[in-house]
Amino acid sequence: MSAEKTLDILDLYDFDARALTVAQIAEKLGQPQSSVYRHLRVLKEKGYIIETSDNHYKLGYRFLKMARIVRKDHGLMVVSRPEMEKLNEETKETIILSVRSNFHAVCLEVIPSLYPIKVSSEQGGVIPLHCGASSKVLLSSLEESFIDQLYEMGLVKKYLENTLYEKQALIEDLQRIRENGYAFSDSEIDEGVLSYSVPIRDFNEKVVASLSIAGPSERMLQQDKHFYVEKLIETTKRIERYL
Repeated sequence: MSAEKTLDILDLYDFDARALTVAQIAEKLGQPQSSVYRHLRVLKEKGYIIETSDNHYKLGYRFLKMARIVRKDHGLMVVSRPEMEKLNEETKETIILSVRSNFHAVCLEVIPSLYPIKVSSEQGGVIPLHCGASSKVLLSSLEESFIDQLYEMGLVKKYLENTLYEKQALIEDLQRIRENGYAFSDSEIDEGVLSYSVPIRDFNEKVVASLSIAGPSERMLQQDKHFYVEKLIETTKRIERYL
């Protein structure tokens, strides 16, 4: 279908692929270049794609308007942002709000650390569900059959030495998260990054997001873990009350 193929082109863009040529798009999608040109022409006319002087195609400014609409209408972001800013002032570390999008986790909002050396996290960034504290909190709320699907789809990969790759080890870690009420990770997806995360629940007790504190392991380990966990729990309670 034409609409589906057009959306497939937009799905190719991420923080590592911000500019693509027609040849690159055609190769990635397995489509003829003539077909790609037709889809790009429509996207250009509507303002979703812009063409650079060196024949690369980038996302257009139309998406900035759409992002503002999403941000304005997303109650979770509106409620969470002030509380995240308070938590950022108290801990001085990076604060991340994440949600699940199908088989991945997405960074919905981020407040960067006040320290010169900080963890890099991008709003809209997509990360695996099986590694990192923010992701594992979201995964811990799901049925084991969902975890089976991650393995069947080949989405569970070993990124670093500390990444939980074996299924039984991952299941046991998710059980600990449910029992303790928080997740912990150290160099599971980014080397030298330590994070704590807790769930945010709606009025039906359903986990709708995760709130995390992340920073360099060396600095984070200087503070007792209970300090971070208690701050996170206090903040999420306020967010849940507002929700």
